[in-house]
Amino acid sequence: MDLDGWSLIWFVVPGIIVPAALLVLAFRSPSWKQMTRWATQAQVTITTENEDMIRRRLARARRYRSLVSFPFWWVLAVPVITGPLPEWANDVIWIPLTGYVLGSILAAVSNTEKTGGLRVADLSPRLPSSYVPRRERLAPWLVLGVTAAALVSIKAFPLRFPQSLRTQIPLFVTAVVVAVLAEVALRMVAARPQVTDSPTRRLADNALRSTGATAAVASSIMLSLFTLNSAISALLGSGHRAWIGVPLMLLVTGMTYGAFWVIVTQQPWAPGRRRSLRAEPVSGPDPAAESVSA
Repeated sequence: MDLDGWSLIWFVVPGIIVPAALLVLAFRSPSWKQMTRWATQAQVTITTENEDMIRRRLARARRYRSLVSFPFWWVLAVPVITGPLPEWANDVIWIPLTGYVLGSILAAVSNTEKTGGLRVADLSPRLPSSYVPRRERLAPWLVLGVTAAALVSIKAFPLRFPQSLRTQIPLFVTAVVVAVLAEVALRMVAARPQVTDSPTRRLADNALRSTGATAAVASSIMLSLFTLNSAISALLGSGHRAWIGVPLMLLVTGMTYGAFWVIVTQQPWAPGRRRSLRAEPVSGPDPAAESVSA
């Protein structure tokens, strides 16, 4: 085990600090400020009837992401103890990143709500496009297509400091699997029965479905962008092509963080469709409503 300062940092930060922080976040409920920000994004009115459901499901999404990803951060600390990892795992940050997105997808499809007495449903069918626009659903597949073209070009355009194509395959295959899982999760979210007799809870449930579906698709976009960044680094990151590759990598990195921000802040997409998710009083003001609305 190396005991120099840099090695200790690489051991303490991903092996101790990050997992500990994730565990703390996993068991913290969202604050009132976070809930009101979500309600504004989702155009939902928080009432005494739906507040508990909103708080519980927003907290559950954070808990799933944190608990699934936190043990994988130890992989970053392994090289300090055992020495270098295999060549395909050199950019090992994608392993805990994959755990994070899998937790996000799992939170979207999990359903622990207690069933009520009366089954109700909207007259219009719930479709995947009601929760995530089509262009966002296609985005990870478009990015993966560009990534595949870049990987194929590695052999055709050798670099001054070439990288093996085999080192990119595990990450690419993982990104494809996550894209498939995200699409399956989106369809499961849309098809899941809705069991409640409360209009405000039903409307909040639709908004929470949109939030979970957005997180699942944004997770797929984030990992596909990370894969594209790795492919650009392999193809254009060294030699005389670096002047093209470095700006592209910075651009893709910014887009990756953008997708990550959507997941962390739990922002639902489909703004043109969210108006139907807003809780409107049926006959006069709702005396149980809190002073929070979009």
